[in-house]
Parts: sequence; C-alpha cells; structure tokens
Amino acid sequence: MRLEVASLQAPRGLAELIVDLGIGENGFGGTTVPSGELTLDEYLQHCVETNDHTKLEPGHIPRSFFWLLDGTGEAVGIVRMWHYLSKSLKERTGHISYYIRRDQRGKGYGQEALRQALIELEKVGERKALIVADLDNIASTKVILVNGGKLESIGQGGKGKKFGRYWIRLDV
Repeated sequence: MRLEVASLQAPRGLAELIVDLGIGENGFGGTTVPSGELTLDEYLQHCVETNDHTKLEPGHIPRSFFWLLDGTGEAVGIVRMWHYLSKSLKERTGHISYYIRRDQRGKGYGQEALRQALIELEKVGERKALIVADLDNIASTKVILVNGGKLESIGQGGKGKKFGRYWIRLDV
C-alpha cells in the first residue's frame, strides 16, 4: 500500500470512499460530495488547490491531501496533513488525520497510512508529530501507539468527549 498525493485523476474506489466518509466521524471531517453540494470533480479540484502551497492565502497553514491506495491501486483511505501547528491545531487537530473505509478496517491500513504520513511530515521539516484521537476510538489509539506515540495530555471537547494528544518523534 502507498500514499498518493491527491490529483485530478481519482483512483479507483475514491467515490465509494467519499460516500463511506459522509459527513465524517471521530473528528475526521467529511465532505459535501454525498449531499450533492460538491461533485467529486469539484472535491478533487479543492484537494489539488489545497496541495498547491504557492496559492496559500495569508494566515493559512499549508496542508496536504493524500489517498491511501491498497496493493491494487484502490483508494481505501484519506490522509490530511498540516505542515506545522497553529494554536488551534495544537489544541484539537494535530498534524495528521486519517480515515479508513469502514469495510477495510482491521487490516493494518490505518497503521500504514500514519507511518507513511509521518515520513511525509518529516520531509517538510517537522521533527515531531502531534496526533490527536478521541480516547474512545481504541483502533486509532492503537495505530498511534504502534507508530511510537506518547500520550502528552488529555483534553475535553464538545459534549464532554475526551481526546488524547500524542507526540511521535520523527528524527529517530
């Protein structure tokens, strides 16, 4: 499996992945493609424009979109990566967030998506990564720990939901 930078050419299975994501879950925001507010092509254009940091508006932090592709080239996940942290990203979002299609979970895709995203983050100059996960999201917590995450603190979001902030060293 591999991470591929988002492009205007949708990999096989991306439309199904976007429908599966819907409005999002566990802190990973969805898209408006399933509701019809955006077409898949418009969403792809948004991802490509977001990845073009030369067009970044003042005050915005560079971020990158990737697809996680399985061994056959089918999209099984999405990764979003912020290149550095603002105060709000440090509080609740972190550097990297990922989503794995529901029917592909439990197969190691999340672990590999995060591992490869950590490599990409190191390439842009970061030496450690902050990953944030809801404490009741056991699968994501395991993915973070397997990738070297160390719990720094616990925060509380809306509706009393607790989340952990985990740091992963990249320069080891």
